[in-house]
Amino acid sequence: MSSSRSWLFALAYLPLIGLVPLAASRDPELRWHARNGQLLFGAVAAVGIAATIIGIAAPSLTCLYAVAMLIAGGLYVAIALLALVKAFEGERLMIPGISKYAGRPSERD
Repeated sequence: MSSSRSWLFALAYLPLIGLVPLAASRDPELRWHARNGQLLFGAVAAVGIAATIIGIAAPSLTCLYAVAMLIAGGLYVAIALLALVKAFEGERLMIPGISKYAGRPSERD
């Protein structure tokens, strides 16, 4: 794998910065990894939003936000690193409930 392509794969799993390889590349594999990385970040953001809403609605559960984000953040880092290693090896990490949306409608199972 070339050095510039490696950088693009590394960018693919960074929050919001992963939009750069998505917009700049026509490589279907790189675009898949960029979409997968952004969907993974979106899932973590959704957990944060849900935990915030629950904390506002039920003040006695405010500590839920910290616990939920600690768990979601740790899982995010671990899964993103695993997916990045797989990307460097030329493989895909299929994340249950997320990766099936990374392909275009014609590519989905």
